Amino acid sequence: MNSIQNIFKSPMLWVLAAGILVGAGAVATTKRDNQVSTFRKEPSVSISDPKPIGQFRTESLDMVKALDESFANLADSVKPSVVHIRSRNTTSRNAQGERQSIGGEGSGVIFRSDGYIVTNDHVVGGYEQVLVTLYDGREFPGKVIRAEDSDIAVVKIDAKDLPALPFAESNNVRSGEFAMAVGAPFGLDNTVTVGHISATQRTNQIPDPTTGKFRAYWDLIQTDTPINMGNSGGPLVNIEGQVVGINTAIFSATGTSGGIGFAISSNQARLLAETLIEKGKVARGFLGIQPENLKGYQKKELGLTGGALVVNIPNDGPAAKAGIKKGDVVLRIGNVPVASQVDIRNAMIKYGPGSKLEIEVLRDREHKTFSVIAKDPPVMPTENDLPQSADQPGLDLPEAPGFEDSPRVQSPDQSPSTPMNRARLGVEIGSIDETAKKTFKIPDGVEGAVVNSVSPRSVADREGMKIGDVVTEFDGKAIKGASDLAAQVAKVNPGERKRVKFLRFERGTRTEYDRQFWFR
Repeated sequence: MNSIQNIFKSPMLWVLAAGILVGAGAVATTKRDNQVSTFRKEPSVSISDPKPIGQFRTESLDMVKALDESFANLADSVKPSVVHIRSRNTTSRNAQGERQSIGGEGSGVIFRSDGYIVTNDHVVGGYEQVLVTLYDGREFPGKVIRAEDSDIAVVKIDAKDLPALPFAESNNVRSGEFAMAVGAPFGLDNTVTVGHISATQRTNQIPDPTTGKFRAYWDLIQTDTPINMGNSGGPLVNIEGQVVGINTAIFSATGTSGGIGFAISSNQARLLAETLIEKGKVARGFLGIQPENLKGYQKKELGLTGGALVVNIPNDGPAAKAGIKKGDVVLRIGNVPVASQVDIRNAMIKYGPGSKLEIEVLRDREHKTFSVIAKDPPVMPTENDLPQSADQPGLDLPEAPGFEDSPRVQSPDQSPSTPMNRARLGVEIGSIDETAKKTFKIPDGVEGAVVNSVSPRSVADREGMKIGDVVTEFDGKAIKGASDLAAQVAKVNPGERKRVKFLRFERGTRTEYDRQFWFR
């Protein structure tokens, strides 16, 4: 921690920076001989006794330089703890029996010095090979331990004395604070971006484009710090160099940063990582409660500072059978105090199936305690399933305004997603022009849509489509250009199978493919 604490050259730094922005006095602290004192800094410009313009400009420039240096020092302190992760599968796909390597890449943060790294499950889950590259250039194969439904994974490498980053108490994170993201967007490792915390305790559910299953995110930190493809799994840190979140999702029409990014909170990520390291898996208990945070006026009326309101409770669930009702306010589960709905969900990570729990609730201003036995959670839904219950991951989580239609919240490491009732091919396409002909050795007279990129683990990737392929027919319809293919894909619903014909020109040969694409 000493290196983190020493990154700030001036104890007045952040207060002075704020003074520049607001043009007014500020309250600051200074530490001298282990004693902290506060004082008020007079306005930098006084009407009664103005400073010379040159002096004012010099002092302002010095403040900006100090702020600039502090951000650079912060980046230098954090980068050695951030890793670049590449994931690969090798699978036989094409008609010639050739084996093709498919995969993706992302980021991670060193969680423990003995080789444990935290990242997103969608970065490493389901891949045969995971390669971790450290800041100093060393590379290690990684063993993956997954919390699939929560999109957190731990990767273990055979290394020690690694520079782990401390995880902050994310409940103390406030909107407006500075934030820094470090990772490998688009494969550019050791990339640093800076922004702010925009909001906390965001919730959403996002389908995995590979499996069709929902992943639940119920404690997301929203940030305007730029996050792009490859940032997933990397840390979002505060000005003290502490991890406040694991960068996970973006709200974007293009698949690139639009100023709205999301990170799984450090509390959530730390709990899941510790559980994975200790138990090798996350066995989540199920109560059958759909909780919701109390609104400000509700807390005031009930005389509470925290708690979670039960807004739905299925009759056949463990909690309902024990006597808990809709409208109860949950205050405690076992020995876990409940300040918000997140605490209920985290308690079910701590207490697995079969746990006998005492649940304290407030009902009609009276405290009541119920004994509940947690059960195994139901099977996670897919994109075509309707949400059925409450504390099961991925169910009935509210979405922010505008998320119900395109553009949607997505992992930054998947292609830009479309509305839930639309299929995804997972390619970027273009019409055949002279540049495409020259680049991909496409002969004259060939018509179709040329593939310019293929998203890892997408429908196209699973069926072996490669950059440079030319789609000539889709569902029996001839494809003359990119617009034709886009129009045909737009008509497809998840769950349908479509026949796709495409050509490949490589090593002087022409290969024709005729495949059935399953749009999940």
